[in-house]
Formats: sequence, C-alpha cells, structure tokens
Amino acid sequence: MKKTMIALATIAAMGSASAQVTLGGEFAWGWVAQSKNGTETSGGGMDTSQVAFSAAEDLGNGMSIAYKATLNLGEYAGTVGADDQSLSLTTPMGKLSLLSFKPGNWVTGASGGSTWYGLDGKNLGGRASRDGYSLSIPLVEGLTVTAAFFEPAGSTAWAAGNAGVSGVATATGGVNQGIYNFSAKYATGPVVLQGAMLQYSNVSAADNTTDTVTRLGGTYDLGVAKIGAAIQLGKAGGGGTDNETAYSVTAPLAPNLSVAGMYAVRDTKVSDTSFLAGATGTRNGYTVQAQYNMSKTTYVILGYGAYTGQKITPAAAESWAVLQKADAKTGNAAGVTQKTAATAQTVVNDAKDSTFTHLTLVKDF
Repeated sequence: MKKTMIALATIAAMGSASAQVTLGGEFAWGWVAQSKNGTETSGGGMDTSQVAFSAAEDLGNGMSIAYKATLNLGEYAGTVGADDQSLSLTTPMGKLSLLSFKPGNWVTGASGGSTWYGLDGKNLGGRASRDGYSLSIPLVEGLTVTAAFFEPAGSTAWAAGNAGVSGVATATGGVNQGIYNFSAKYATGPVVLQGAMLQYSNVSAADNTTDTVTRLGGTYDLGVAKIGAAIQLGKAGGGGTDNETAYSVTAPLAPNLSVAGMYAVRDTKVSDTSFLAGATGTRNGYTVQAQYNMSKTTYVILGYGAYTGQKITPAAAESWAVLQKADAKTGNAAGVTQKTAATAQTVVNDAKDSTFTHLTLVKDF
C-alpha cells in the first residue's frame, strides 16, 4: 500500500512540472513515570507514529494550491486514522483554507511553549477535532489578519456541522457550538505578536456554554533565549469565567543541547446561575525539559512536569433561590426539576496534584 501511494505521487509529480509532492513523518518512543490523581504508573511505549505528506501546484498568475495531511499510524490509542488535513488556495489577495484539524491549546502555542509534553488537557484546556474555513489576508509586511469559522468539536464527519441547537441548558449540559474567529498576527525579526476575538454560537444562559473568548500573546527572540507569554480570557453564557495564562522560555546551552520551560495557570469561576456544578479556583502547572540533538532529525528529550488538581463545587452548595434565579434567566421551566437531581450530588471531586517524568527518543524524517 505504501509503495503504491509513493508510486502514484511520483507519477503525479512527473505529469506536471509545476506540481510538488513531499513525504515526511515522525516516530517517538519513550518511557514515562507519572502520578495522576493519586495513582502511580510507569512504562515504555510508542508516543508518536505518523506520516505527513503534502502536494502543491503552481496555478500561475500568482496563484497556487496546496494539500497537507497527517496519517496517524497508532499514536496513543493504537488506532490508525487521519489527523490534521488542509486544502489551501493562495492568491495575490490572500489565502483561503479548508481545514479538518485538531488545534493545540492556544496559550501554549502563542507563548512559544516548546516542551515535548505540554499541559493540554491537564490544568489547561484540551484539544478537540473540528472542521473549519479560514480566509487570511496580508495587510502590510509582517501583518496578517484572518477571519474563520470552526464547526463544533467532534463534528468532523460529512454534514455533521453547526446544528441549530436551541442552547437551553440542562443538568447534563452541553450544546452544539461553532466558533467565529477574528485574529491578527504580526511577525517581523525577533518579534511575534498575535491576538484574536472569538464568538461562540448557540450560547445559553448557563456556564456549560462559552460566549466569548479574547486572546493576546507573543514571543521575543533575545538571541541567547526566546521568551513568550500569552493570555486567554473566556466568558461563559451564565457569566462565569475561564481564563488561561502561560509563560515560556527556550534557550540553547551548547550547539546540540537546549533547555525549555513553561508555566501556566488556569483560573475558573462558576456564576450563581450555572445549572451545573463546575470547576472553580486556580490550577497551575509547569514543564521543564532538556533536549540533546544527535543530528538534525534525531534527538533525545528528558522532561518533567507537575500540575495541581481540579476542585469541583458540589451542586448541593447552591440554594433554592439561586436555582429559581437560574430558571428565570434561562426560561427553562424544567430547570428546578433538573437542578434538584443535580443537587442530590454529594461527592466533591478533589483531584490530587499530578506529576510526570519522561525520557523520549524522537526521529523525524
């Protein structure tokens, strides 16, 4: 199968002098010891195994089209499938992109966080697969603005996009939310600055939906080290907030040796109109690592990370007055009944602090 794909790619490249096809990938194997929620585990295994390929064609008159895709050969879960994919049409006016992808945590990327294991899905927000459409327009040298729409998380199947869900909150929570994203990025010399405004669709008057998100971050290359910081301010439909902040530094110690570190904080507050018990308080974490390059494409990483646990406010702590206020605000006649069921919850999820140590060998090709 692989030989057939490569042969077809070669024929395609030969059939058009302006077409270019490239093939690459990455394999990583490592040993990890971690303590998560009070449970300690350790062992070795595959971390990443993927093939990446791209095809580009010059259409003439300043236009080109490019396709990129990553084929996951069994990362983490051991299942095979496509990861990020994009088809981009570049014109003298800008670039139109069609996307099926799983974006990383924004504050991690915008702050320049470059540790192998980050804090995504730990004390910071996790990743979710989405379909999307974006239009990027360069205004002046170094400055690009982008308007995009991303379909709801997990809606990557054909015709499984932004359904017209009413947005009424229930005790089980969750609505089908797309994202309108307006962003700008300025990159020149050692400076990279970026920001964005996000508006979510299908917003309800409860904290289990997101209303707006504001983002700002950047990096500066000092020569001896690269430093960065980023902040994300999220507002929930019910008035609650979910904010993330990250700081990072990367520095070379020798021609083949570098160190990197990141510190991140997530602060969440649930409003008194929330239909759900929610995560509250501040969670912080950090990662540090040393990377030794055996060649340009082979390297070894030794890293350590730690992050605080998540505390959940039990629904039983809320009064009937708060419940009625929430019902009145959302117009949800069934709200009291739903909240009564949630109030019966008596368990407080007070996850313990967690740590991880890893030694990873990475081969890019």
